[in-house]
Amino acid sequence: MTRCRARSEANDTGSAISELVILIVVFFGFILAVVFAGRLTTGSARVEAAARSAARTISIARDPEAARDEAAAQAADMVAEGSALCTSMVFDPTIDRTDTPGIVIVDITCTADLSELALIEVPGNHTYHASAEEVLDVHREGS
Repeated sequence: MTRCRARSEANDTGSAISELVILIVVFFGFILAVVFAGRLTTGSARVEAAARSAARTISIARDPEAARDEAAAQAADMVAEGSALCTSMVFDPTIDRTDTPGIVIVDITCTADLSELALIEVPGNHTYHASAEEVLDVHREGS
C-alpha cells in the first residue's frame, strides 16, 4: 500500500500550480468580459441620454429650427463622438408641427469600434440607436 501512495503523490507534483494558472486565466477572462459588457451598456445609455437631451434642447428653444445645431453639438459631446464608444454619429432631428402642440423627434445613431472598447480584441463594430420625442413648448416659442 505504501507503494501506491508514493506513486500517486509523485504524480501530483506541480498540478496545483497548473490549476492556479488555469483559474487565473479564466478569472481574468471573466473580468474582461464584464468590462466589455459594461462598456457596451455605457455606450447605449450615452446615446439614449444624448437623444433625450437634444430633443429637450430643441423643444424648449424659442426658435426650434435654429436650435438644431446647438442640439447636435450637445449630443456629440454627450456621446463622446470620435472616441471608441462613438466613432461616428448620425444626428437626425424632426420637427413636426402638423398637430398642436408640435413634436420634436431626435434620432441618434452611433457606431462603436469594438476592438477598442475593452482590453480584449473583439473584431467589428456595434451600432447604437436611440430615439427621443418631446412636445414643443409653445409658451417659450417665439411667434
